[in-house]
This record gives sequence, structure tokens and C-alpha cells, in this order.
Amino acid sequence: MPLFSCSVGLPYRQGGDDNTNRKFSTYFYLPDKKDGLHNLLEKMASTHGFLGRHIPLERVIVGDFRIPKFKIEFGFEASKVFVDWKHEMSLYQKACVEIDEEGTEAVAVSARVGYCTSNGIVPKMIDFVADHPFLFLIREDKTGTVLFVGQIFNTFKCSPA
Repeated sequence: MPLFSCSVGLPYRQGGDDNTNRKFSTYFYLPDKKDGLHNLLEKMASTHGFLGRHIPLERVIVGDFRIPKFKIEFGFEASKVFVDWKHEMSLYQKACVEIDEEGTEAVAVSARVGYCTSNGIVPKMIDFVADHPFLFLIREDKTGTVLFVGQIFNTFKCSPA
């Protein structure tokens, strides 16, 4: 039995630097059950290769695509980590992820979607409505490096993108 009903990958547009060898995407994983986020996280963290086997690769048409707007920020003073390092300045690290209508609208057309079914058939058109807690991550696709992982619990403001 699958732990999530649908996963969607939204690739970022490549910047003006054509010499870059990177490709970034945001992936959304919607648990099969409304209270299934904990089980999905547990399986993802404890099963070797789980994420690599569950990256959506098939292109399909996305019908109704709804995720809530959200902004997550995290920051800390990194210089406190280097207690033995003699320095005369403070170092800070900050990460911010923000998803809104403009961001999702710009990339939803080229969405890559994987749909987990018991028979492995990929439908020609799917809906992705994040109406209950879900997981998202930002990944560099060529190396498989995960740069950021987040959980969204408040999905009551889920509106069409």
C-alpha cells in the first residue's frame, strides 16, 4: 500500500548563466491519508534509497493544482558554532522558501508528476490538491542533493494556482 497518493515535481527555470551544470526542482509529496505525514516521513528517513525511487519522472497533464501559499524562514548565527575559531565578525546563515500564486503559476505548466498506484499505471491527467499536511523538498536533480525539506500542516488556505 503506498504511503502517498501523489508526488509532483516542479522544475525551476534555468537562469541566465548557460554554463551552469545544475538543475533544481521542488517536489511535493501528499500522503495518501490525511494523517499520514508522520508515516511518510518515517519511511523516507529510514529506507535507503526511498527518495531516489520516488522522484516523479513521467510528464502528465496536471488538472486541478492547488497548494497553499507559504513562507518558511530559518536563520541562526553560524559564528557561535565555531567557538574555537578566532574571528572579529559575526557569521549568519538564513534560508527562506516562499511559494505563492506567481511562483506556482510560472512552473505548473512544465510539472513532472509521478503517481503511485498499485498497478504502476501513470494516468494521462491528474489533480494535485494539497488539502491536508504534506512534505516538500528542494533538490538539485543532477546530483540528487536535497537542499531543503519542509512540512506544511496548515492547508486550509489551499486555493487554485
